[in-house]
Amino acid sequence: MFNFLEKHVTLTSLNNELKNKEIVSISNPSLSKILKELGFKYRKDDNRRSLMERTNIASQRACFLRKYRENRYSASPREVIFLDETWIYAKGTKINSWQDSNVKSVRKPQGYDGKRFIIVHAGSSKGFVEGASLLFSSKSLTMDYHGEMNGNIFTQWITTQLIPNLEEPSLILMDNAPYH
Repeated sequence: MFNFLEKHVTLTSLNNELKNKEIVSISNPSLSKILKELGFKYRKDDNRRSLMERTNIASQRACFLRKYRENRYSASPREVIFLDETWIYAKGTKINSWQDSNVKSVRKPQGYDGKRFIIVHAGSSKGFVEGASLLFSSKSLTMDYHGEMNGNIFTQWITTQLIPNLEEPSLILMDNAPYH
């Protein structure tokens, strides 16, 4: 709503705007109920959501979606390949366990669960790209693996493992990690 009114929006400010423009005259509780029914929530501002709606980013998103649709509905669409990176501990990480209300039945939090590996792979609606997986041992125990996954590793992987194993033509989609 901020972009619409170009100011911080509260229930009172929105209601005043609706009354001033003679759109509707209702109480704040009634307006709150309507907004909730429409899916709005009054919550702490999220700078990430604000960043996503910057004009240049919204324009880039619209351009991407237009090109994506053009490919999808073209006479000869390219296969869409999604790629990403993640990490996993050698022993895995269990997030669920049978518990009762006794504190002793809850697993103590652990910083890590064995050696950590970084995984890079790509796939499409047909499954993972054969021969394109990359798995290597991480030396860092921090939650952010991006320090070890870098431009050199990514470039070598994409040129020696991914591209040679793709059907041509293909459309590769990736996030905006700094090494991409």
